Amino acid sequence: MNVAGQLRVLTNDQMQTVHEKACELLEKKGIVFETDECVDIFKKHGCKVEGNTVFISKNLVDKSLAQVPKTFTLTAPNPARSVVVGEGLLIHPAGGEVFIQDYNGQRRMPTLKDFSDIQKVYQACKNIDIAGYAPISPHDLDPRKRNLWTMLESLKASDKPILSPMEIDTIEKKEEIFKLFEVGFGKDWVANNYFTWHVVCPNSPYLYSEFACDGIKVYAERNQPICIVSAPMSGITSPVFLVSTLILTIAEDLAGLVLAQLIKPGVPVVLSASLTYGYMRTASWECASPDTSLMLASSIQMFKHFYRIPARAQTGVTSSKAIDYQAGMEVMQSFLYSALAGVNLTSQTVGTLANLMTVSLEKTVLDDELVSRVRHMVNGLTFNEEQMGMEDLFNAAPGSDFLTNDSTLEYFREYWAPTVSDWRSTEEWEADGSRDVEAVAHEKVVKILEEAPESLLDPEQEKDMIAYINSIE
Repeated sequence: MNVAGQLRVLTNDQMQTVHEKACELLEKKGIVFETDECVDIFKKHGCKVEGNTVFISKNLVDKSLAQVPKTFTLTAPNPARSVVVGEGLLIHPAGGEVFIQDYNGQRRMPTLKDFSDIQKVYQACKNIDIAGYAPISPHDLDPRKRNLWTMLESLKASDKPILSPMEIDTIEKKEEIFKLFEVGFGKDWVANNYFTWHVVCPNSPYLYSEFACDGIKVYAERNQPICIVSAPMSGITSPVFLVSTLILTIAEDLAGLVLAQLIKPGVPVVLSASLTYGYMRTASWECASPDTSLMLASSIQMFKHFYRIPARAQTGVTSSKAIDYQAGMEVMQSFLYSALAGVNLTSQTVGTLANLMTVSLEKTVLDDELVSRVRHMVNGLTFNEEQMGMEDLFNAAPGSDFLTNDSTLEYFREYWAPTVSDWRSTEEWEADGSRDVEAVAHEKVVKILEEAPESLLDPEQEKDMIAYINSIE
């Protein structure tokens, strides 16, 4: 029995209260949308407006929620790699990290080659379902075309679903992402598939910037999914209370969801649990705090069980600057708690260090195994007549073993086994050089990069996409 979603931080009555308080904020406090165009959309649908502050009724919230698909298919360049968002547990890339950390521990600014390498690692890792996005931002590219070059590099390295970069900061750049896909895959493919999405982050408290407004508008008009990522920090950009921070993030997420549905009824919307605990000793946010995990699980519960729409979370994270005990402890704490809460989609779960400031190829490979561990546990036990093994139990003599039983030989491969961790005896481990798990992961990274094809795109397809990028002024 799958145990995802069985962790409940909130009671049903508490979820109802959180929803009502969030709607009270939307009706009485309002949300600022910086673009007049978005304000006019709300006004046309009967919302009260004062300047750029929009007041959203509970009825409109409930109507908009009812229009959001419970699941949708995110189409990959390779159809066999397409995934259903809203079912099970999907993992997508890190996003927004500033530095890359080499195997020797050196932290530095990333290049396009680093970006390409990490996409190749995403392609090779079986537990990473989605590629692209913005795990690092190459500093050796012209910022005007950086997003197009990284999107192309993602498509060359991976045939999994490819997410749009985070930094597409103008309407023109957002439209260019769609044009690049049209050049590569055709207008019909773009028009008839959900193939990417845009992450939209309101500025807590209560503000949707021009960047966020344009992101919702462009992607909703193109009938592409929108991911709303409210990320208040308790005590810093929200009140110090965890429940109060939860209410704020729900209100901000719902405001963006309503706008998307007013523009394109039925467009998929993914709400994200990205709120964090504010660490008052340094007045900074702390992604790996147990209090952050509590807020994430509460938000996931609201999205999944109260609103019944796809639930995303920024989880599986650490503040450690090295691949060490702290990193493993914090990543497993964060990710397992969110998985048990029933999260459908996670970001930042693979490869991140230092409070989402740094990404590591070796940690990406290690986290791929960690995800497989959690998925296996969340799937629970197979409970049926055969698995009870009563025939084996009755036929066993006292003091005997089951090593050569038919059932053992047939089924022992069905159970979980490590891909990087070492389960050998101490003597075997020492004879093999006493390598630690990071060294094993590094060897795996080197092998992945050596064996990765230069490009998965058809030569003519790639040539046309390069020509398009070069044509942009």
